[in-house]
Amino acid sequence: MPVQKPVHRSVQKAVHKAIQKALWVPFVIGLEIILVTLYAITVNLHGGKPFPLLDVNGFRSLSSWLQAIQLFLLGALPLRMYLTYRHPEVPPSRNLLAFTALLFLFASMDELFKFNFIFHQHQLWQVMYISFGIALPLLFRRDLARLGQANPKAMRLIVVGVIIFVLGGFGLELFRRYVQQPYWYKLFGRWHFYQVDAIRTAFEEFGELLGATLVLKGMVGLVQQRQTALAARLTDA
Repeated sequence: MPVQKPVHRSVQKAVHKAIQKALWVPFVIGLEIILVTLYAITVNLHGGKPFPLLDVNGFRSLSSWLQAIQLFLLGALPLRMYLTYRHPEVPPSRNLLAFTALLFLFASMDELFKFNFIFHQHQLWQVMYISFGIALPLLFRRDLARLGQANPKAMRLIVVGVIIFVLGGFGLELFRRYVQQPYWYKLFGRWHFYQVDAIRTAFEEFGELLGATLVLKGMVGLVQQRQTALAARLTDA
């Protein structure tokens, strides 16, 4: 009788193949669209009060958990490479891995527990993340340049993801503060403020989720490229 392969090995191979072909990306993006759409609908149906599980600004809602998982994976991938670091001549450097891991793991915890709301320091938190975002390319520009040469496709995807994340997370927040709030009646006529804000918030959250998804896809590509480069060195040796 033919020997059957263990089920868990077949599952592992299927998962690995799905990761390699990025089959998870359209599924996650579709889920993000569904979550933000349901949020906007429930806000309008309940007079400005979203269903708690769908509240994109709420504590541990579905979208909050999804983004926390994305940020955790963005921190876990460089952390794993840091802990198993070999061959410093293959980018990225260990310092970049440590910085990136700490940044995203903290962001993941922040997304779950909303530290900025707990300490009532929303603007301070924004300044802190902007500072980290500016510091990273300045401190590790050589590392990033080497990564761009080694895997330009993955790096382009990461850059696009970061831009979408920033435009969604910070751009639409500035729009709310400096355009929507002072001029909302002139711009949007007789619409209630919560109706306009629900749509803006949905786009803001979708921008953050989509940006994180693209960055994660790009980072997976960098991990795979580094593993391939290390395997080639071992073969040559």
